[in-house]
Amino acid sequence: MARESRLPLFEQLEGCGIEVLPVSTCLEARRALASSLAVQVVIVDVALTDGSWCQVLEDVAQRPEHAEVIVRTHVADQRLWREVVARGASDLLLEPCPPEEMKRIIEAAVARSYMRSLRPTRPALVKAKVA
Repeated sequence: MARESRLPLFEQLEGCGIEVLPVSTCLEARRALASSLAVQVVIVDVALTDGSWCQVLEDVAQRPEHAEVIVRTHVADQRLWREVVARGASDLLLEPCPPEEMKRIIEAAVARSYMRSLRPTRPALVKAKVA
């Protein structure tokens, strides 16, 4: 995400009490995801200098811990929204976005991430006692 375009977004997020780790490339995102940081939500631009949101989504999917991905764009595109959701991203964030709407989208993604973290990795076996 270009530095000049991400500053208003970061200011809005920090104003909502959300901790932000800024990265600008797929490589930086990959390094952050490989670190020991507890990442719940990734907000990624549609296009990055060294790749795209699809690559970041794949990197997130490879992590043992779940994180939701929100794709950020400045262009309203229904086809892109369908692709984003079909590939497993949480939502599409169309900017400019009112702070209340952005907070709602991110809080919903955090809640989904938390709920998925509670799911067992394998289904539990239930033994029924037959009388």
